[in-house]
Amino acid sequence: MDKNEVMKWLKRRGTRRTVEGLPRYGIEAKHAFGVTMGALLSLRKRLGKDHALSLALWESGWYEARLLAALIGDPQRVTRRQMNAWAASFENWGDCDTVCFHLFERTPFAWEKVRQWSGSPRPFVKRGAFALMACLALHDKAAPDKSFLPAGLVACLRPRKTFAQLWQTPDLTGKMDPGDRR
Repeated sequence: MDKNEVMKWLKRRGTRRTVEGLPRYGIEAKHAFGVTMGALLSLRKRLGKDHALSLALWESGWYEARLLAALIGDPQRVTRRQMNAWAASFENWGDCDTVCFHLFERTPFAWEKVRQWSGSPRPFVKRGAFALMACLALHDKAAPDKSFLPAGLVACLRPRKTFAQLWQTPDLTGKMDPGDRR
């Protein structure tokens, strides 16, 4: 199927009831057909991986086309530029989470984007960082625990001195411990 055929398929499968139900889940989309995720998953099986079609569907701007784009995209062909462009155009948590869970998490740039996007002032770009972090926590078993902590917290958790060593250190008055009455 090409982009036009997929768009026609989405239009035929969409329902007004599903579109009207999107706000109940906190999803605001400028353009939506009202196709369920179950229908999108069945179409994904028919289409398989098709990165060129994925890019074309994302550019359409339709909510379900973007979800399908995430489902059929090839993570090995995703570029940093594509990730940044798609993240900048996330319009709700649904497209953000679907893209991160099904496509971006499997790219070689996932960790890099977590760090980059977590400081973004744009809410769905920042959400993308944390969605990726959740995926990586679940699937990247080789990642060290410190990868999931902010750098400042990692520095705080480094062993400095033991409690006993701190207790033996004189304070500014020269006393060894609070019980020392010299």
